[in-house]
Amino acid sequence: MNTLLTWARGLAGSLVSGLVIALCATASAAASYQPLNETCDGLPKLPVGTMPGTCLGLLASARSGADFIKPRKALELPRSNQILVTDMGGWSGGKGILWLLEFSDGSYNRVRGIHKLATGMNLPHDIKLGPDRRIYVGEANRITRFRLRGNQMVDRETVVDNLPYTPGSHLHPLTSFVFLPGGDLLVNAGSKTDDCGLSSVSQTCDELDTTGLRHYRYQPDSNAWDSDFTLYASGLRNSVALVVHPSGTVLQGENSTDFKDAEEPYEEINVIQPGGFYGWPYCFNRRLSVGQGIDQETSGCDRADYIEPYSLMPPHVAPLDMLYYDGDLLPALKNQLLVSWHGYRVVGNRLVSYATSADGLPQLVKHVRFNRDPIAPARTFTTHTMAPRGGSSADAQHREVISKWNKVDGLRPEGAPVGLLQLQDGSLLIVDDKNPALLRLSRGQAYADTQGDQQLSQIDGIHFDGAARELLLNNCTGCHLELQSNPGELLNRKDGWLQLKGGTTLLEQKLTSESGFMPPTGKLESTEIATILASVAERD
Repeated sequence: MNTLLTWARGLAGSLVSGLVIALCATASAAASYQPLNETCDGLPKLPVGTMPGTCLGLLASARSGADFIKPRKALELPRSNQILVTDMGGWSGGKGILWLLEFSDGSYNRVRGIHKLATGMNLPHDIKLGPDRRIYVGEANRITRFRLRGNQMVDRETVVDNLPYTPGSHLHPLTSFVFLPGGDLLVNAGSKTDDCGLSSVSQTCDELDTTGLRHYRYQPDSNAWDSDFTLYASGLRNSVALVVHPSGTVLQGENSTDFKDAEEPYEEINVIQPGGFYGWPYCFNRRLSVGQGIDQETSGCDRADYIEPYSLMPPHVAPLDMLYYDGDLLPALKNQLLVSWHGYRVVGNRLVSYATSADGLPQLVKHVRFNRDPIAPARTFTTHTMAPRGGSSADAQHREVISKWNKVDGLRPEGAPVGLLQLQDGSLLIVDDKNPALLRLSRGQAYADTQGDQQLSQIDGIHFDGAARELLLNNCTGCHLELQSNPGELLNRKDGWLQLKGGTTLLEQKLTSESGFMPPTGKLESTEIATILASVAERD
């Protein structure tokens, strides 16, 4: 635990200057997407890896006249061929923009007009259509609503005011919100600091009474909300990823404290319950204390109201939005939870999905695997098993919907997904704030990321490409780097995995053995094993 304190203290000493440098770099280093000479459901296709049967298209960017600066979330207006986009304009208050994009038809293949509905906004982030069909926008200090008449905002008014925001000294000022059944509002009040001073001499946190999820009760007679709020849930550092399932389940994606260690802490999926305390800044992972000398009875992980994470996610993935997909266009995602991973480290820049139960809870398994981006000049993604400090009995296994989104010079920038929006046709709109653009995931041929890959498709009896190659590289390179550099060293009939032992190949025995199986992190699914073995049979 002393090691963790050292990490935290080192972070605190450089947090402010590091944050300024990072934000300036982000603002000045905006990249752009260069589409392929192909289309994705009518849009220019991007060289980004997606799940089978889907592709990623460029819906709007500077190429189409949309001069976004730092777009965050989007809202489709029903039956209008219009999309609204919030744009922070950078991290300084008073520079935000609300964009209105008009398209020729509901397929959004051609931009017809671009308008700035409002400027000078204060870090606008969330945008939703309310139960009253008005448009609601969350700024750092308030939530407003309005109607759209032509290209003008009308009847604009503030519905929630005095949100905790101190310009220049608030680390998590962005407002996210959801409507609960019955109309009540849950509003994110992010923390001002990273760890509330626990890396210094302080052992208590004075932010706990204001940071977390605020509950504003709905007044149906006036179609308004009480100005007074209650703290619905505390111990949450930053709840920009927030979603309500039709069953009433409320999920939150927690951006955990920024330890310098790339392996810790893990991010969280929390099931929000009224009055729950979720650990920040005293706890991380599952019931692990951040520092020594904390009064566990009043502030630590042993508090009576402490609720540990429902599931952990890989470290530093930075979940920024959540969405339950209920469309028909992408059947593989039906009724699944989608989460945008914005993180800049080697496990971020992805869109993932989780299979869920009838009440919207991600399904839990014992061993969760995740992929890491290659670090240049390497180009191969590697697979790892989640191993959080303190352990975990079960977590939710994600599936990568958009996966190969790392930066490749001359091909694509690193993805930075923020807002998610299911469009009326069932396609998925994704807002990228680092490479200012609106992207659309739809049906189509997935991009094959083969640039720089080895062109070794046939090796002494195995068809080493396609799904079989992907499975072997993703699951076996942790112990067998030869699969990347010289796969024939292992995949041969003489003294390698393809030699027969008792009538079956050594590879089959390694994959199917009841003990000592491969990979050691957990036996592959039967369908995955069958895919690999079929590639061998094709060459026999």
